[in-house]
Amino acid sequence: MPNLTDEDRALIQIIGSNLRHIIQGHRIQAQEFDRRDELGILANMVNRVAKELHNSRQRDQRQREEIERQLGELRSAHETQERLLSTIRDLSTPILNIHQGVLLLPIIGFLDTSRAEHVITTLLGRITTIQAHVIILDVTGVHTLDTQVANVLLQAARAVELLGARVILCGISPEVAQVVVSLGIDLSTLTPSSNLQEALATALRLTKKHGMSTKTEEPQTR
Repeated sequence: MPNLTDEDRALIQIIGSNLRHIIQGHRIQAQEFDRRDELGILANMVNRVAKELHNSRQRDQRQREEIERQLGELRSAHETQERLLSTIRDLSTPILNIHQGVLLLPIIGFLDTSRAEHVITTLLGRITTIQAHVIILDVTGVHTLDTQVANVLLQAARAVELLGARVILCGISPEVAQVVVSLGIDLSTLTPSSNLQEALATALRLTKKHGMSTKTEEPQTR
């Protein structure tokens, strides 16, 4: 083994210290050595590796920050979308307090299971709030009605009955009626009415049984 000079020992210490810093993830002060022997080559190689690792970590950090920023934007966009969808659902299914103890729920457009469940959840809360006894479900504007949605409505009727109220179903179009018949769906438990006027008359009779005033109130949305 060749004898080491003081300069050699000092360079070996520098190389060792730099390697420890690299392993620990610390940045080292780059230093170019003029020596062309093995120790000089090794020291310069360690410096280059340290520089590349530092640059790589910086790139990784920037990428992580960019990914986190994009994820934050996606979460924010998703939350905004959910709020907008909730607002749209609420606007498309207004619950009107048309008479003391009577709620009118006109449904317009396509009624799928998700929307039906949202309507029912909102309706049950509204029933409890105003202590409604009759709910008129007007489906005049509903384009189609399948078995799954019909079952949701039937479950809603049972839930409404548990709260001490009745559901009147009105406005079934001939097209929807044909679908209901062809699917064998029984909606008789929903107290069907041919139109809104008939449903209102039925609702008034039912409210009289509860001893309520027949004075008409201004419609109020929830």
